[in-house]
Amino acid sequence: MGAKKALVLSGGGARGAYHVGVIEALVEAGWMEDGRGPEIIAGTSIGAINAAALASGRTAAELRDLWLHMHTEDVHRLSTDLPTVARPLLRFLLRGVLTSRAHAGAAEEALPPEERGQSAQSVFSRLGELFRARPFRSLLDTQPWRRTLASWVDFAQINSSTAPALLIAATDVQSGALELFCNRFVAGRPATPLTIEHLMASASIPVVYPWTSLGGGNYWDGAVLANTPLEPVLDLAGDDELDVIVVMMTPWHSDPAAGPARSELPGDLAQAMTLTLDWALLASYRVAFEGLRQRNELAAAEERLRAAAARFDDPSLLPAGPLRRPIRLPTVVAPAQPMPLDWIIDYEEENHHRLFAQGRADARRALAARG
Repeated sequence: MGAKKALVLSGGGARGAYHVGVIEALVEAGWMEDGRGPEIIAGTSIGAINAAALASGRTAAELRDLWLHMHTEDVHRLSTDLPTVARPLLRFLLRGVLTSRAHAGAAEEALPPEERGQSAQSVFSRLGELFRARPFRSLLDTQPWRRTLASWVDFAQINSSTAPALLIAATDVQSGALELFCNRFVAGRPATPLTIEHLMASASIPVVYPWTSLGGGNYWDGAVLANTPLEPVLDLAGDDELDVIVVMMTPWHSDPAAGPARSELPGDLAQAMTLTLDWALLASYRVAFEGLRQRNELAAAEERLRAAAARFDDPSLLPAGPLRRPIRLPTVVAPAQPMPLDWIIDYEEENHHRLFAQGRADARRALAARG
């Protein structure tokens, strides 16, 4: 029996179109079956959403079509919690986040009646009211996402015995702990019947989106702690041999000193924010990768002790407990250079096509490097 295959999809907002190109390349190469996916699929944030679509039985072509028919208005809108006095200013500042190019002409007509006719001067003169207004939890509201994802994901299929194992990461708002939801028994916990609330929890970007209340807990985006949940996949696999492909939208090299370094410092605030976010998202995977590499070094040392015990007929040389088994290091599919920050919120067809192509090319290169 061959190795069990696992696909780990990172968070990254609208950059998640990159996953589609990678999935197309994996199907093309025969690594995974189209319309079924590998045995284990794990994801965080937009990675959890794409993972759920795969676990629902979506083909690569269907996933591409879903992305191409999605626009900004299908993902989020200005939060209804915001004070009325602040809404016109924030709508102006966030116009690129709230309105797709496909619907730009209708933006004025779509304004609520209470916001029409408010001038910038009147807004600024009353801006202080913002800090005395009722509290609000987030800048944007994700009710549009709920409606969109209802047509993307088949939860009856996901929770059936024929679906792949699906693992979703989220962050507990009040404890700061990583929470893992899975449709299979894992790490001593029974299977969780997955719902749209689990997807929303994994994709609740702090401050930008409201947290999601679920089963007595409150959750933010899993990317806060585990943008690429590798370690839970190892727990889920148990003693099975694993072939893991990790997909992230951040440049990666197993040895940072040997990898490509940026020749220039960030030139402006946007570049600085992009780099800060990329390195922060990469940090959790780097910790998991180093932990896996150290585990393999211990397994190799234990094997040498076993060989010595047999050679000298000395059982005292054997380590206590069962011997660790080495685990094949994951194949990472990632871009060579950081992606622009605004791609995280660019849910437009042109950007989707660009990311499809980049994901496909990067995956082909990573698969070729495996041999």
